[in-house]
Amino acid sequence: MMKKMNIFIYCLILLCSCGKQNRMNTKNIDIDEIFKTWNIATSKSIHLGINSTNNENQIALYKNRLEALKNYLAISDFQTINNNSIRYKFIKETIRNWNHNFYIVEANESGEQISIISYILFPNQNGTTKVFKYEYKKGDWVKTEEDTMNYSFKFDRKTYSTTFGNGKNQNDVIITHIENNQIIGSDFFLFSTMKNLQLGSVTD
Repeated sequence: MMKKMNIFIYCLILLCSCGKQNRMNTKNIDIDEIFKTWNIATSKSIHLGINSTNNENQIALYKNRLEALKNYLAISDFQTINNNSIRYKFIKETIRNWNHNFYIVEANESGEQISIISYILFPNQNGTTKVFKYEYKKGDWVKTEEDTMNYSFKFDRKTYSTTFGNGKNQNDVIITHIENNQIIGSDFFLFSTMKNLQLGSVTD
């Protein structure tokens, strides 16, 4: 009986330690730097959109989004740090659950009122992806749903890009890839420029 109990305790410790290894050590993470580099990466993606078309209407929309992004982040320029910003608060709220390789999808929803929504996607080695949905309510980020997709999510811009007017996204979408605590990319998709993005039941 004692031997079985020792085996059980060992397995429990092993499982707990494995769970800890999948998460980042957040003690030395510079949130200010993440916030700034994330914003710069998104702004560069919008500039890429401006330079990728000759359509004056699209160019005007992208330029509008560049200024709108500053307002959304409550910053004067993309070098500014604002710890009251929606994005900054999102980092602070979720960073303890980050791991070494994941994606953040910002996909606000329009209606009678705009819903501010972000998803975190954690691709797993077993070929699935854990999805957490967060909503910004009354000044705080709240996790409202979670789901597991039966495939390992991997993003590249070419796969999801399409010509203006042919996309499925009714609102602007931003997909940010973070690996080893570094912003790898933050791709901005103007409304109707992105192919269908399935995030499991959290978007149904």
